[in-house]
Amino acid sequence: MLVKWKSIALDRVADIFVAATPADRDEIEATTRRINVALAADPSVLGESRSGDRRVWFEYPLMVLFRIVSADKTVIVSHVARLRPRPH
Repeated sequence: MLVKWKSIALDRVADIFVAATPADRDEIEATTRRINVALAADPSVLGESRSGDRRVWFEYPLMVLFRIVSADKTVIVSHVARLRPRPH
């Protein structure tokens, strides 16, 4: 599958990255890479279904909202958010 990120989702990842500490930036970057690889491989098994063809996936420290366009074999990421830190 081809993974496309809407510009608003890319902007949000950039905002999250800039606001993060240097150590957190490494984790955010690695998580974003894992998300892209997994979405390209088999997005239908990731996360939870939502209304219509949308799905939400929590891959700490990020959450992504995406939809699968079967006809185009495309995954479109429309929203991303940072999850709260895990309690110690």
